[in-house]
Amino acid sequence: MNWLERIYHKVISALLTVPTLESWLITVLLLLFIALTCLPIGFESGLLDVRILHLSFLGIVKVLVSRFFFPCFAEELLFRVLPLPSKTSNSPIKSQLIMAFISIVVYVVAHPIFAFLVYQKAFGVFTNPGFLLSTLILGITLTISYWHSRSIWSPIVIHWIVVVVWLLIFDGYSKLDL
Repeated sequence: MNWLERIYHKVISALLTVPTLESWLITVLLLLFIALTCLPIGFESGLLDVRILHLSFLGIVKVLVSRFFFPCFAEELLFRVLPLPSKTSNSPIKSQLIMAFISIVVYVVAHPIFAFLVYQKAFGVFTNPGFLLSTLILGITLTISYWHSRSIWSPIVIHWIVVVVWLLIFDGYSKLDL
């Protein structure tokens, strides 16, 4: 099997694997961990303000659906599913840890690079030390979630909840000048 077929099978496996009840429980615990660690960081760094976004129902649906696909689905595919071993992999643990470390670092660094190259309005936010630290914490928890479930769905749910709560409740929408 060539490398393209392996990638195809890895992606299909991650998409078709339904997280177990235990994986969903870990998902909830990881969300609590993110809240307990990132909320204080966000408030201290000025990244978070409690300011509920007032949008029409259609506007909220648009945010919910669009953020599911980007950044959540796209980033989980790119930073978790593709670089990390599949559930059928027998890679040594050292190799898996190295790949996890690299994917987390690239995930964090990709945010300011994206802002610099594509969406300059977000550069101040995406280079904020509190944002970068929170992104690191999020990247680690998403990796743990993927490793445990071997499904793309549990890290997508975590990522999506974090992003939409930040955008809709903690003033992320205006901070990104959307």
